[in-house]
Amino acid sequence: MKKIHHLFSIIAAVACCSMFTSCVDDDTEEARVLYGQWQGNWGMYYTTIDPYGNEVTFDSYDTDIEFIQEGPYKSYGYGYQVDYYRRGPYERISSRFNWSVNNGVIYITYPRNPEYNTTIRDYRLSDNYFTGYFDNGTEAFRLQKLVNYDWSSYYEYDYYEWPAVFDWYEYYAKERQIDLDDTSSMKKAPQKMTVNGKDYDPKNPPVIKMGSRLAEK
Repeated sequence: MKKIHHLFSIIAAVACCSMFTSCVDDDTEEARVLYGQWQGNWGMYYTTIDPYGNEVTFDSYDTDIEFIQEGPYKSYGYGYQVDYYRRGPYERISSRFNWSVNNGVIYITYPRNPEYNTTIRDYRLSDNYFTGYFDNGTEAFRLQKLVNYDWSSYYEYDYYEWPAVFDWYEYYAKERQIDLDDTSSMKKAPQKMTVNGKDYDPKNPPVIKMGSRLAEK
């Protein structure tokens, strides 16, 4: 009788272990599929200060993002993200993030910008497409798998910006459709301005907020 009881204990232990292993394997398999380079709508934007002291927001038209596994049997890792902008003083803004898959939920954290950390529960992931919703979002993101994306310009910085050739005066002239030679309808920029305790540089304006519209309600 003791032998039978001992046998049942072993079977129960093996079954429990198998259930736990299955859970771990599912997360690892999701991480394996997530691993790689993706491109598409991640909903990114940034807000900066113009030379007139106004807050101005620009939306990204494309995001390239890479999820890297820490190892072939790991359900977590780190990644790089580059957001592209057609308008505004910056053409590209790059970020580094950490990610993990736990019980089928994807967690993404940004070390330099923890306020942008997000969670993804409702998603569809395949070898070609990654679609779903951020926890606080109501509109879906959609990414397509990339092959051999060139990350050489990223340099693995935690946060890096590439300033574009951009003129605030010309930007506002086009936005308001005014004559570039007519200064009467343009607000005069202050001679000197400080933002967050630093002298304002119109050629390198501060990014005071960055995030994803798809991750916000």
